[in-house]
Amino acid sequence: MRTILLLVAFATSVTIANAQYTKLLDLDSINGKHPVGSSLISDGTYLYGMTNEGGVYDFGVIFKIKPDGTDYQKLLDFNGANGKRPWGSLISDGTYLYGMTHRGGADDWGVIFKIRHDGTDYTVLEDLNVTKGGQPFGSLILEGSHLYGMSRVGGSDHSGVIFKVDTNGTGYVKLWDF
Repeated sequence: MRTILLLVAFATSVTIANAQYTKLLDLDSINGKHPVGSSLISDGTYLYGMTNEGGVYDFGVIFKIKPDGTDYQKLLDFNGANGKRPWGSLISDGTYLYGMTHRGGADDWGVIFKIRHDGTDYTVLEDLNVTKGGQPFGSLILEGSHLYGMSRVGGSDHSGVIFKVDTNGTGYVKLWDF
């Protein structure tokens, strides 16, 4: 039994020692830095993600890059008015990428947005505020034509909300005040 355990341990250590790591890009103050989302998403050609800082205004960026590390493209620089400091991952319906920013927008409480995969047609779907809920952390989920998410603060007790909004930017509804 001891021999079998030693063989398993050796095989495992060989597998781990041979794991491959490839750096695709050095993030920096120009192309974005400090990604905070849980993962990149893929459309089969590109990986898409966001950073919490960096870019022209140092408020974060939306980017895409090929899985082999080539063809990095910054799709959007957050500038404050269109959102700033995203703290989550993007999701996609095949046509648009959707996400949220922690701050920025009309009242600096964050925004819910969409953007095409090529970086065009950026649209703020909802400017968040203290009544609707604000400073969202995390990612949206997509169910049919509805986006669902949560905010960290705001709502009736200033303890956050669960909300939904249509993918076209209409129909914002607070579903729950914490």
